Amino acid sequence: MCDKQAEKAVNGRQAENTVNGRQAEEAVDVKQVKEVTEAPQKTYRNLITESHVKQALKAQQGSSAQLLSWTVTDFTNKGDNYACVVTSVDVCYHKEGNDRKTSFVVKCNPCRALSIFNEFSTAVFQKEAGYYLELLPLFNAQLSRGGCEPIRAPHCYFAHLTEQEEVIFLGDLRPEGFKMFDRMKGMDKAHAVLVLKELGKLHAASILCQKETSVVLEEKYTYIKKDFQSIIGDVDFKKMLTSEVENSAEIAERIGGYKKVVDWLKDFAPSSSDVFLEQIKKSPPFDVLCHGDCWNNNILFKYDETGVPVDVRLLDFQISRKASPATDLNYFMYTSFNGPERKDNLETFLNVYYESLREVLEAGGTKAEKTSQELREEYHKKNLFGLIMGMMVVPIVVTQAGEVMDLDDITDGDYETLVKEHRERMLKQLDSNPLLRPRLLSIFDEMLEYGVIS
Repeated sequence: MCDKQAEKAVNGRQAENTVNGRQAEEAVDVKQVKEVTEAPQKTYRNLITESHVKQALKAQQGSSAQLLSWTVTDFTNKGDNYACVVTSVDVCYHKEGNDRKTSFVVKCNPCRALSIFNEFSTAVFQKEAGYYLELLPLFNAQLSRGGCEPIRAPHCYFAHLTEQEEVIFLGDLRPEGFKMFDRMKGMDKAHAVLVLKELGKLHAASILCQKETSVVLEEKYTYIKKDFQSIIGDVDFKKMLTSEVENSAEIAERIGGYKKVVDWLKDFAPSSSDVFLEQIKKSPPFDVLCHGDCWNNNILFKYDETGVPVDVRLLDFQISRKASPATDLNYFMYTSFNGPERKDNLETFLNVYYESLREVLEAGGTKAEKTSQELREEYHKKNLFGLIMGMMVVPIVVTQAGEVMDLDDITDGDYETLVKEHRERMLKQLDSNPLLRPRLLSIFDEMLEYGVIS
C-alpha cells in the first residue's frame, strides 16, 4: 500500500511539471516520496489500534458486538495528567440488529523522548493494569463475601502492555455525570468524606485479603514492590527529591519570615530521599495496599441537582504500594486541600476514615488491630511524608493549564534544563499565582506546630 501511494505521488508530481510538452522527471519531489513511504512517528494516538478497540468492545458489550467505526477524541487539559496521556475512543457498533454507540477512556504511554520518563511510564502501566485486572477483582470478591459494596473505581476492559506501547481501556464515567473537582479550589469536607470512606474500604479489603492467604501479596504480585526509587534509580531519585526540597526552601526564603523553615529545609534536602523511603516502609500492623497517588486529579465525583457530591470514583493506581495507610491519608491531605479546610476538619476526616475501615473489617470477620487514637498517632508519624509530597505536588496542582511545563519534547540532554526551568516557574508563581503561597505556607505552619520542622 505504501509503495502504491508513493508511485501515485511521483506520477502526480510528474504530471504537474510538464515543460514545453516534456515530462520533467528530474523535478520529482523526493522528499514527498520519503514522507509517504516512511513509517509514521510514534505518538500516543497511533498506539491505539483497531484490534485494541475490538477487544475492549467485546469485553464491554459481548462477543456479538460488531465494530463499525471508532475515533480518538481528546478531552483532557494540559496539567491533568503527567505519567500518561488520557484520551477517549468513541465507538459505533452493531448488536442485536441495531447500530449503537459507546465510549472508553484510554490511558496511553506519552511517548516522550526523556528516557527517565519512559522507564517510569512502563513501570506505572504495569502497576495500574495489575491493580485493575488482578487486585481490584480480588478485593471486590472479598468485600462481596462480607456483604459490602465493591470499591468505587472504573471498570478496566483491556490492557496492552508491550513496552513503550502501553494502553489501558477503562469505562467512560462522563456519561454518568462524573467529573474532576477543580483542583485550584482545594477540596472541601463534603468531597473529602466520600474519598475517605472509599480509602477506608480499599485499605480494609487489602487487609482481609492478606489475612486469607499465606502468600504475601507483594510477593505474588511483584509489581506492587516497584516504587519511585526502583523505577528511576537511586541517583536520579535522590537528585529529584533534593531539588524539590531546595526549591521549597528558596520559596520560603523569598516570602520571608520563615527562617526556621528555610534553615531546616536546607539541612533536610540532602537526606530527603532516605527519609522518604523510610516513611513508606511497611510498619505492621499498619500495613495495607495503598492507593499511592490519592489526590484531586485522580478522583472523580458525581453531583445531585443542587451541586452536592453524592458519589465518587478512585482512579490511577499507578504508584500503589504496600505501606502504612497514613501515607495515603497524608498524601491526600497535603496535596488536595487549602490549609483551613484540612486543619479544621482533621479530626472529622480521620474519624470518617477509621469508621469505614473498622466497619469493613468487622463485616469480614476481623477486628481492627489499632484504635482510632493509634491511627491519629500513626497519621502524625507520617506527617513528614505529607510534607514531602506537598512540596512536590502543590506547585503542580495550582499551575494553570497554559503554564504547565511541556515534557513531550525534552530529551535526556535537557534534564538539567528541565530542573532549572521547574524551579524558575515555581519562583515566578510566587508573584503571578495567588494560590501557591497560602497553600505552601499552611503546610509549613502545620509542620512547625506538629514539631516536624523543629
